[in-house]
Amino acid sequence: PIHDTEFLGQMKEHLAGEGKYLGTIKRMTGMLTLAEEELPDIPLFYELSTLSKTIHCTCPPLAIFRSAILNAGYRVSLSHVCPKSIKTNAPPSVVWDVMRRWALDNGAKLREPDTVAGILLRKQPTLAVDFTLHPLAKQDPDVLRFPPNPEPHWGPKARAGKRKPDSPGGDSGAKARKTPKKEPLHDLKLFSCKRFEMNQCDLGDSCRYSHNTKENNLENANTEAELNNSMVSSEILGESVTSDTAS
Repeated sequence: PIHDTEFLGQMKEHLAGEGKYLGTIKRMTGMLTLAEEELPDIPLFYELSTLSKTIHCTCPPLAIFRSAILNAGYRVSLSHVCPKSIKTNAPPSVVWDVMRRWALDNGAKLREPDTVAGILLRKQPTLAVDFTLHPLAKQDPDVLRFPPNPEPHWGPKARAGKRKPDSPGGDSGAKARKTPKKEPLHDLKLFSCKRFEMNQCDLGDSCRYSHNTKENNLENANTEAELNNSMVSSEILGESVTSDTAS
């Protein structure tokens, strides 16, 4: 068996008598109750959401599914692993008969015959499924078998330093990372606009490229090159004059 039911019972009695001062007594009592109710001789479990996904249907309510298994004469319980888990001594054929009946009664579409869902839904049931609510299928809502999260949207948060200061919940001390803008390598006005040459550019002077002819662009480029050469020559001449004066 997975759990020692006698030991679980003793722990519940201890909490009922001397654990009233504990702030988490409801959570501990619920978890002990869940372990005490779990079938000790069934090692594996089904998950209703996975069964529903396999045949493409809505997930049945837990009490309805448990009632169908109990009405068929089998035992059923939850598992401590997840809230939508089912432990039962019913064979898989009975479990799939219940899911098949639920899917067909709730408008599930028949899939292609060569798919898993199509094969399962087309198989003839061997059990008359009864979804009448069984007394043992009801659970006390005051017992917290699976405690809820302490607050809405509870869970891991984003790493520090990744949010902008003005973003909701962002750290005011965190600095937003800005990518420096790269300066253009060339003056784009030195290059002619290809769209203008094909009579497709309507931007006019706001265009980043030149709307002059290629000959004018070439003359501008030569003029700029001559200015650069003259500036370099002036610098060289100034350095030579400085050196002669120093000597």
